[in-house]
Amino acid sequence: FAACSPMVRARGQRLASIQLKGWIKQVIEAACDDVQKSTTSIGLRTSGTVRLPTERERWSVLRSPFVHKGAIDQYARLTYNRLIEIYGEGTQSHDATKTVHFLRYLEHTILPAHAGARAKVTLFSNEVRAAAPSSSSAATSHSSSSGQS
Repeated sequence: FAACSPMVRARGQRLASIQLKGWIKQVIEAACDDVQKSTTSIGLRTSGTVRLPTERERWSVLRSPFVHKGAIDQYARLTYNRLIEIYGEGTQSHDATKTVHFLRYLEHTILPAHAGARAKVTLFSNEVRAAAPSSSSAATSHSSSSGQS
């Protein structure tokens, strides 16, 4: 955290992000409000509600099956997207445990109360993958063993 800005250090490490989607704007806003109230009552820090771009799907349907090509009905469906990020001290801290309990509460209580809202949750950790062995060392071991046969 030495190279991070003071704002990032004050917020903590990102533990989870919740992306909410739905077709009815009022339902998504109510679900975001419930998530914000629940996280503050548990004692978790959040980013607030971030409004992501609205996806627009449009269709044109012919009214007549035969000659009236100008008679077209047009339909559109808007998908509203919201993002809420949860911050804490680290992935091995008490905040991480609170986050997991909150996500269970989100799944079993908040989302069923707001029919039409769906959520995608991403958990973050600070684990680092070990580097894979280089391909040049693997190739030399195979070539030396095949030369001895």
